[in-house]
Amino acid sequence: MERYRQDNGSVLMKEILLNKEVKIISSDRTGGVSGGAYKSLNLGLHVGDNPLNVEKNREIFASYFGANAKELCFMEQIHGSFVAAAKKDDTPKADALITQDKSLILCVMSADCAPVILYDSDKKAVAAIHAGRKGAFLDIITAAILSMKRDFKSETENMQAFIGPSIKSCCYEIEGEVLKEAMTRFSSALQEREGRWFLDLQKIIIAQLIANGVTNITADNTCTCCDKNYFSYRRDGICGRNVTGVKIL
Repeated sequence: MERYRQDNGSVLMKEILLNKEVKIISSDRTGGVSGGAYKSLNLGLHVGDNPLNVEKNREIFASYFGANAKELCFMEQIHGSFVAAAKKDDTPKADALITQDKSLILCVMSADCAPVILYDSDKKAVAAIHAGRKGAFLDIITAAILSMKRDFKSETENMQAFIGPSIKSCCYEIEGEVLKEAMTRFSSALQEREGRWFLDLQKIIIAQLIANGVTNITADNTCTCCDKNYFSYRRDGICGRNVTGVKIL
């Protein structure tokens, strides 16, 4: 279930309501204060934007949770499979955060990679996962699920998953060694068009969720490369970052 929030004629957010116990919000690029290649709601501090603008943008994003930016938990995303426990004022090198802390908002930055949220309604635990091509190939999804099982005693039958806006197979062309690996391991997620090969990243992620027993899946069909309301590294190179955030209510 989605609700689109429009305020002051400009800010467009997607608020995903899996149930009444967890709030998920996916930003697009509108409604912020950044300029140039980062116009306007860039939420990434690492991409070359003015840090003061990014901090203001993060306050704007946090306000949609009724919170302030100090409650946002980010990662230094490294395109790997490391999972970290979310802590206030900590930015671990990781591609997934997990928590049961209701005071924290877990954030995944993306500019084509897929943000994935897991929520365990029994243990009241959540994971925020950065699942780009490298992370998907390394199975960051399984790593996050195993961490939730270990730390929170979660069971996958109690989990719901949300896959946020990301690049789709219409735009995600691959070649070379990446294509060779995809042909070997993920051939069902490949599409050939006029001798060119395109990867369906979301299909890989859904298959990994199902393989782990997570079948309650909601997926956003927006292609960040097609839709210019979103930042896209594949389309623009230098650009800002979208964020999907999650908070346990």
